Amino acid sequence: MRFVPVKSAERQAVLVLHRSRELLVRQRTMLANAIRGHCAEFGLVAPLGVRAVQGLIERMHAEPTALPELAWPALQTLADQPVHR
Repeated sequence: MRFVPVKSAERQAVLVLHRSRELLVRQRTMLANAIRGHCAEFGLVAPLGVRAVQGLIERMHAEPTALPELAWPALQTLADQPVHR
């Protein structure tokens, strides 16, 4: 049986910070990919990367007829998330 040393409260706090950051980065990437993928289905294509999503959202608003009216509420909800900024 292997025994592991007990972690200090400070070490556990550092691990919480790292795991929280990893989670936020994954969520940001998922959100950016979802926005990019949904827009691409209607011909609004953007380069890879989280930074390109803001430009894509601006294009969505500049070309409102490029997206079906039914898709707007869902895409607007995704675009309102602060993760891509």
